[in-house]
Amino acid sequence: MQVKLHRSDALSWALISRAPDARLRRYVIDYQGYREHAQAPMRRLQAPFAGLPMIVSFGPSLAVINGDRPAERAVHCSFLAGLHDVHVLTQYQGEQMGLQVNFTLLGAYRFLGIAMSDIANRCLGLGDLLGDGEADRLADQLCDAAGWGRRFDLVDRFLLERLRLGRAMSPDVAWALASLQASHGARSIGTLGRDLSLSRKTLIQRFRAEVGLGPKAVANVLRFGHAVDRIRAADGQGWAELALACGYCDQAHFNRDFRRYSGRTPSAFRASLLPAGGGVAG
Repeated sequence: MQVKLHRSDALSWALISRAPDARLRRYVIDYQGYREHAQAPMRRLQAPFAGLPMIVSFGPSLAVINGDRPAERAVHCSFLAGLHDVHVLTQYQGEQMGLQVNFTLLGAYRFLGIAMSDIANRCLGLGDLLGDGEADRLADQLCDAAGWGRRFDLVDRFLLERLRLGRAMSPDVAWALASLQASHGARSIGTLGRDLSLSRKTLIQRFRAEVGLGPKAVANVLRFGHAVDRIRAADGQGWAELALACGYCDQAHFNRDFRRYSGRTPSAFRASLLPAGGGVAG
C-alpha cells in the first residue's frame, strides 16, 4: 500500500492506495481509501477521465456540482459516476471517510451490465445500481473492517465475484476502445469503422451502449487525460510543445479543451494541483 499525508491548520487528509488483485487489472484502475477533514467548505475539481469512479462512503454525504451550471447540484453518500465529458465539482465540510474504486471502461460495463449511455454524465446512488441491500452490506463491511488492507481485500472479493457473473463487452467495441486508448485518442473514427467493417452509425451506437459516450467523445477525453497526466508528472515542455505531443493541432485547440473539460486554462489547472496527491482544488 502507498500512503500520502497532508496536514495544515485548515485541511488534512490521508490517502491510502493499493493495486487491485491481478485478476482485476483489466477491469479496475486502482483503489484509494481516504480520510480527511476540512475546517471550511472544501471544493475539488473532478475533470473527465477514461474510467468510472465508485465511492463507498463511511461518513457524511458529498455535494456534486455541475461545473458549467453551479446551481445544479445533488447530494450523495455512496455513488457511482458514469463516463463524463463535462467537469463537476465535489464539496464537503468537516469529516470525510470512504473508499474509491476507479473502474476501467471495460470493467464498468461488465460490473454494471446496463446500457452505459443511461448513466453518462450522471451520478447515481449505489443503491440504485446494486440494490439498497447489497450497497448497504458493502458499506457496512468496509466501514467495520480492521484496517485498509482488510478493506481492499474485501473489495477484491466483492468485485471478483460480481465481475465473474457480468457480461463482457462485445469484441468489436473492446478492440476499438483498446485502439483508442493505445493512441491516446488519436485513431480516427472512420479508420476504426473500416478496420471493423462497421458503419460509422453502428460503431457510435455500440460505443454509447457499452461505453457511455460515442467514440469521438471518448477519444477527446483520452487525449485530454493524456495531457493531464503529463502535467501531473511535471512535464518540462512548454504549452505549445505539450499540445502537439498530446495530439492537439495547435495550442489554441489545447486551451479550448482545457476550458471545456476543466473550466480553466492549462496554467490555472496546474496551479490548482493539491499537494500529496490530493487532487485539484475547485
